[in-house]
Amino acid sequence: MSFDLSIDDELADIINLMEVDLPAGLAELQRLAEAGNRSAILCLGLHLSEDRLTYDEAIPWLLRAVTFDSADAAWNLAMIARQRKDPEAVRKWIDKAAALGQADAIKVQGKRYDVSSVLGLP
Repeated sequence: MSFDLSIDDELADIINLMEVDLPAGLAELQRLAEAGNRSAILCLGLHLSEDRLTYDEAIPWLLRAVTFDSADAAWNLAMIARQRKDPEAVRKWIDKAAALGQADAIKVQGKRYDVSSVLGLP
């Protein structure tokens, strides 16, 4: 079973802080992630994976989230690998995400790993 993100009051406060003061919010999110909060680990990895400039920072957090069966982390690792044109890693992470029940990953497997056709991307 895949890990589901759980937003408690502390994490909700950090997410709200990120909306008004991104650097301060990210610092708090990283503090909580470093303390071992699984939802913070996943949130930090997902946030950092939204920008190519922070992929290298995102990968360790996403890898950590995969250790507790986060389908979203595995999917985002596949998308980073896709951007970096690493088809072997794309397949690896799509397979992991699909095994954890990630719907898009399951569709991509059925389309012979054609991510573009599933997501409607060029």
